[in-house]
Amino acid sequence: MSAIVEFFRQLSLETFAVRVLPAGVILAVTILLGRWASRLVRALVRRMPAAGADATVEDLAGRTVLWSVWLFGAIAALGALGVDTKGVLAALGALAIAIGLGLKDTLSNVAAGLEIIFLRPIAVGEFVAYRNPSDPRASGTVTRIGLFSTQLRTVEGLYVSVPNRLLLQEPILNYSRNPERLIRLVFPIAYSDSIETGLRTLLALGEAEARRVPERPVEIFVDGLGDSSVNLALRVWVGKDDYWPALRDLTKEGKARLEAAGLTIPFPQRDVHIRNG
Repeated sequence: MSAIVEFFRQLSLETFAVRVLPAGVILAVTILLGRWASRLVRALVRRMPAAGADATVEDLAGRTVLWSVWLFGAIAALGALGVDTKGVLAALGALAIAIGLGLKDTLSNVAAGLEIIFLRPIAVGEFVAYRNPSDPRASGTVTRIGLFSTQLRTVEGLYVSVPNRLLLQEPILNYSRNPERLIRLVFPIAYSDSIETGLRTLLALGEAEARRVPERPVEIFVDGLGDSSVNLALRVWVGKDDYWPALRDLTKEGKARLEAAGLTIPFPQRDVHIRNG
């Protein structure tokens, strides 16, 4: 700052013509160049298939280019005035380091936000889980993807704002990205019941499901032997939009058909033997 003050004290007409006028031209050109470059970058980002639909990325890219050009132009103008810009560059470097250390978590969120926006592991309108899939408040429909956080609407209608760096710390489960989903159901039957009858009943149930994907076969098999039941598994592929209605209907109809076939869905039970001392 002292160098700048001293310069203006010694300002003369010759100095104005040799130094001030070129510096003014540099500033004017820089302002025009920065605005042109900002518009150009905004247009390029808008055409990118990965980020063109996101106004946040477009605005960030445009402002970054604009202020970068203006900053370098200001430094060039100071150099044209005869000011030693080494101190200015050193001060800017120290300021950048201080800001980076103070905003470490914030910058991590910005980096994660850019990764989400460009790589698109999730998109607005998709249903995702980011932590524990069994926790209803750790999953929801994506309503907005920002630079700092991603907003979800849970199945309970709650608003959740998740910092982007936390969203990418663990694998993201995206329930809406693939066109098909697998329904997996387990029906227990009594040990005294016929396994073959149960499997045939479930196979007929799965093949009669109108919403299933016809190219994928229905799977039926013995899934395990429980404490008080033989567990029969039914697996059916359906479209992602039909998953929940089909799951509920198959669960209800499966119980009804097994009972109609004379099979029993047993309650958990234990045999207790009492011995006299």
